Amino acid sequence: MGRRYWGLALAALCGPLAAATLEVRLSDTQGQPLADAVLWVEPGPPQPVGATARVNQQKRQFEPYILAVQTGTTVSFPNADPINHHVYSFSAAKRFELRLQKSSDAPQEVRFDKPGLVTLGCNIHDWMLGFVLVLDSPWFAQTDARGLARIEFEPAAGQRLHVWHPRIADPAEQQVRELGGAAAVAWQLGAPLKRDPRPKEPSGKPKGKGGYAP
Repeated sequence: MGRRYWGLALAALCGPLAAATLEVRLSDTQGQPLADAVLWVEPGPPQPVGATARVNQQKRQFEPYILAVQTGTTVSFPNADPINHHVYSFSAAKRFELRLQKSSDAPQEVRFDKPGLVTLGCNIHDWMLGFVLVLDSPWFAQTDARGLARIEFEPAAGQRLHVWHPRIADPAEQQVRELGGAAAVAWQLGAPLKRDPRPKEPSGKPKGKGGYAP
């Protein structure tokens, strides 16, 4: 009884102290902040069952443009436009197709059960481009307009900090850093950014219902 009590008390005291916050500021070669980049710490524990997320189809774009989730997350794809969309991916991490989805339809869902990068497209509006980055860790965050991200995680030996964004051109080995116990990291990329991969939406098309071209 006594040993069990003190064991539980020690666990209660040590649990919160094990957590840490890592602040990362990401910038390009010119010192300008890079928004929407995904930063994560690996290795990490498994994802609890039932995790969910959402990618909206709005104004003929994916919102958010980049979504980070942990392996096992179910993502819904609601259509907020007054026109149909046809979302698909041919990526090795997840191949799927959501056919002719209307705004009045219940959102279709996809479970992302393997880690990796999933590229999203629309068969009707081929300028629509999005990404779902599926991670084997719950410890991730995305940079804001200031290039700032904060990751809540549990420090352990052998952990690494990773970064990803479709415009990063640094070699793969330079997109990973060892975690040395620092509470803040200023990460400046070594190579100039690639061009934004999102195609430009066509202009001058006749507008339909709600100001949208079908």
